[in-house]
Amino acid sequence: SNHDVCAGFNPDPCISYTNCTGSAFIPNWTEICCQPESVKNSRYWMLSVIGVVGIVGTVCNLITISTFIYLYCFPERIKKKFNQEFSMVSDPVFFLILHLSFCDLLYCLIGLPSYWSVY
Repeated sequence: SNHDVCAGFNPDPCISYTNCTGSAFIPNWTEICCQPESVKNSRYWMLSVIGVVGIVGTVCNLITISTFIYLYCFPERIKKKFNQEFSMVSDPVFFLILHLSFCDLLYCLIGLPSYWSVY
């Protein structure tokens, strides 16, 4: 098993070990040997949290962005259907929230998977 290879090796989180940053230095070496115990112990919990945050964040941001784009692109259709205009489309806060949602979507799609690879 992977833990047998790591027997007796307790990595210090502040030191860069040759086998943790390269390859082919010790036979049968795995990345698990480079992880501190705190990372090993919280692996499944963190993977679950990262997965849920990534999925919920992606879905919610896609809904928000698609709603805002619909409000911006189809004001006549909305006015015809609901007999009123949404004046918030011209408000700068509208674009701030749209931009925030877009950046959050990018983080959920690009940033969170990098945390996934750590665990």
